[in-house]
Amino acid sequence: MSTANKPARPRRAIASSETAREINRDILLRTIHLHQPVSRADLARLTGLQPSTVSVIIGQLIDEDWVLPGELGRLPRGRRPTFVVLNDRHAALAIDLRPGRANLAAVDINGKLLGRELVAYDLHAGSSADEAKTAIARIAQVARKLRTAHGDRLFHGLGVSVSGRVEQKTHRLLFSPNVPWNQIDLYAELSRELEMLIEMDNAANACLFSERWFGNFSDVANMLVVSVSEGIGAGLLIDGRVARGRDGMAGEFGHMALEPVSADAPVCGCGNTGCWETFASNRAGLRYYHELAPESELASFQELIELAQAGDLRALRAIDRMSVYLARGLATLAAGLAPEAIIVVGDCTALWPRIRPVLESQLIARSFTPQTPRVAAAVDGDAARLRGAAAMVLLKTLFRSTDFTLRLPRADEQVADRESC
Repeated sequence: MSTANKPARPRRAIASSETAREINRDILLRTIHLHQPVSRADLARLTGLQPSTVSVIIGQLIDEDWVLPGELGRLPRGRRPTFVVLNDRHAALAIDLRPGRANLAAVDINGKLLGRELVAYDLHAGSSADEAKTAIARIAQVARKLRTAHGDRLFHGLGVSVSGRVEQKTHRLLFSPNVPWNQIDLYAELSRELEMLIEMDNAANACLFSERWFGNFSDVANMLVVSVSEGIGAGLLIDGRVARGRDGMAGEFGHMALEPVSADAPVCGCGNTGCWETFASNRAGLRYYHELAPESELASFQELIELAQAGDLRALRAIDRMSVYLARGLATLAAGLAPEAIIVVGDCTALWPRIRPVLESQLIARSFTPQTPRVAAAVDGDAARLRGAAAMVLLKTLFRSTDFTLRLPRADEQVADRESC
C-alpha cells in the first residue's frame, strides 16, 4: 500500500502539566467534600497523590478562598495535622419552579439551606405570556431579598429547577406541559431581573446533581432519579454521565404509554391519554381519592398525604393505587436501563415506609436477572430540587478540568503528578 493510501493515524490528546494540575485540583476538592474535615496526609493517602503535590494545591485552594484550614488534629506523637474544609461562604441561589408555586432558597457549598421562601401564583397551561412574566418578576424580587439577607455569602449564580426540558446550548425551555414557562424566554427574563450566572435544567436532572454532590450516591455511575409531582420526569445517569438525548429531551418517561389509548382515560398535559404520569403522579393520587370519596373537597396532594398519615383508609387506598402504577413504570425502566439505584423524589416519599415495599416487590417480580436496583427516597425530600439547582451552579464554578456533567473526579482517576503541582 502506498503512503498516500495509508489511513491516517488518529490524533491523541496529550495532557499538559497544566491539565494535570487542574485534574489533581479537582480530585482534591472532590475528596475534601467527601471526607471533610480531612488532613493533608489523609488526602495524599486517599488520592494517591504525592504529599508535596497535595500541600501545594491545598495552599493554592486556600489562597483562592475555596478551602479553609480548620481545627488541629491529634496524633500519639509528632506534629499535629491541620484539617481542611470547603469554605461554606460560597453559595448559590436556587429556584424550583412548579405548577402553582416556586420554592426559593439560598444554599451553601456544603448543601446547607441558609434560608427558604415560597412564592405562590395562579398559572396553568393556558396562561398568557404576560401572566408568566409577572410571576417571574415576583419570584426575582424574593430572590433578591434572599441574596440581601445573606450578604455575608459569596453568591456564584442562580440554579433553576423546572418541570420541563431545557436545551442546554440555547437555554430554551422546549417542553413544559403543566406550566406556561415556554410562553416566554424564561432564561432571558431571569437574567434580566437578577443579572447573575444562571444554570437551568429539568427538575429530575437537578435531583441527580443533589444526590451526586450532597446525597449518598456519589460513587454510583448508573442511576435513575424519578421526580413525582404534578407530572413525572426522570433524570438518567449512565456510565457517570447525564443522558440528555436530542435537544435535551431524554427522560420524559412520564409520557410513555402505560395503558392503551382510551376515550374515557384522563388526558395528559401533553395531549395524549394512557401516559404514565396520568396514573402515578400527585394529580392521579388525588383523582383516585375523589373517586373513593366524591363528596370530599380535598384540594391538594399535601392534604391527601396528611389524611393518609392520619390513617384514613380511602387516602391510603389512593396512595396504594398510585404506588402500584409508579412501580409498574419503574420496573419497565429498570429492565431497559439497568440502573444500580433508583431514587424517588417528591411529596409521596413522606409515606416511604408504605410505598417502598410496593416498588421493591414489583421490581423483583418483573426482573429477569438476579439483581434489582436499590430503591431509595431522596435524602432531603422536596429540598432535593433546590439543593440540586444550587449544585449546578457551584460545581460549574468549582471544578475546572471536567466538563459540566455529573462525571465528577474520583480518587481512582488521579494522573501521574510529576511536576504537576
